[in-house]
Amino acid sequence: MTITEKTMIEFRDVHKYYGDYHALRGINGTIRAGEFFSLLGPSGCGKTTLLRTIAGFEDISSGVIMIDGKDMADVAPNARPTNMVFQSYAIFPHMSVAENVGFGLRRDPRSKADKARAVEEALDMVGLRGFGARAAHALSGGQRQRVALARALILKPKVLLLDEPLSALDKKMREHMQVELIKLQRQVGITFILVTHDQEEALVMSDRVAVMFEGEIAQLADPETLYRRPNSKQVADFIGTMNFIPVTVLSEAGDTVEIEAKGLGRVSLDASLAPPVRGESPVVGMRPETLTLLYDDQKAAERETEGVIDEVIYFGDMTYYDVYLGGTDVEVRLSMRNVPGRPVLEVGTKVRVAWSPSALVLFR
Repeated sequence: MTITEKTMIEFRDVHKYYGDYHALRGINGTIRAGEFFSLLGPSGCGKTTLLRTIAGFEDISSGVIMIDGKDMADVAPNARPTNMVFQSYAIFPHMSVAENVGFGLRRDPRSKADKARAVEEALDMVGLRGFGARAAHALSGGQRQRVALARALILKPKVLLLDEPLSALDKKMREHMQVELIKLQRQVGITFILVTHDQEEALVMSDRVAVMFEGEIAQLADPETLYRRPNSKQVADFIGTMNFIPVTVLSEAGDTVEIEAKGLGRVSLDASLAPPVRGESPVVGMRPETLTLLYDDQKAAERETEGVIDEVIYFGDMTYYDVYLGGTDVEVRLSMRNVPGRPVLEVGTKVRVAWSPSALVLFR
C-alpha cells in the first residue's frame, strides 16, 4: 500500500443541520488516496454523521464533498465509489457466508463461475478461504466482521468506510483485528476511513486522525503529532493520559516562554511547545512516560523534583504511580516499566522524579 499525494476526498465548508441542531460545523480537510484515516471523538461529536455524508446516506445542508475529483452533490449512495462496513455488520443470518459476500454482485453481468471466483478471492483476502458454505449464524464475532469486510471489498470501492466495526469484539479479538485491518488495507491499497471513539485504536491504525468535538475538527494530524504535540488542552485530554500542571507565564521574548510551574519550578520553554490556541487558564501538559522515578543514586539527565506516592496501579508489564510533587497539592501520574530487579514501590514512599522541559506542552 502506498499513500499518494492525490486527494481522494475533500471537504469544503461542510455543514449539516437536523432542524435547529447543527451537527457538522464547517468541516474542511482532505483525505489522501491509499490513506488509513480515522475520525475520532466522543459520542455525539459528528464523526458518524460525517462518514454517512461521504457514503451519501445523509445529505449535507451546505458545502461540498468531493470524491476522486467529483462533486458528490446529487450522487446516489449506490453510484458513489464507496462501500461501508456497519457497526452491526448487517450480516444476513439466513444466508451462507458465500451468499452474504456475493450479495452485492446480484446485478453484476459476470457469469456465475466468475462471481464464485470473486467470492473466493474476497474470502481469501480476509482469511476465510473455505468458509463459503458455512451458515452465517454459526460464525464468531470476528468471523462476521471479516465477512462484512469481504462483502464490502468484493465491489472494489475506491473508499472503504468503517463505522466502529470492532466495537462489538472483546479486547483480545479487537486488538487482533486492528492488526489484521492494517494488513488488509496495505494489501488492497485503497482508502480506509474509520470512525471510532477509542483513542488507542485510532493511534494504532491510522496514518492520520481527525479529532472531532461538537461537529468540528479540533485537530487533524498524524498519530505522533496528536499525542506529542496536541494543539489544545481539549485534544490533549482526550488523547491518552495527560497530566496538567498549573503555571504562571512570566515572560515571552522571541522564541522563549518563561513559566513558573507548580511543583516543578521555573522553566524556559521553546515557543514551539506552546500551541497558538488561547483562552484557557495556563497549564503545562506532561505524558506519564515522560516522568521517571529515580532509584538509589541515579542522576536525572536534566531536571528532578521530590514527591510522595499517593497511589499505585499495577498492570503487569507497567506500574502507574500517582505522585504529589514537591510538597504541593499537584498530583501527576507517571509510568514505570516493570523490569527484573526493579521493585514496585508502596503508597507513602518519598521519591525523586526526573523530567525534561522538552516534554512539556503549554496550553493557555
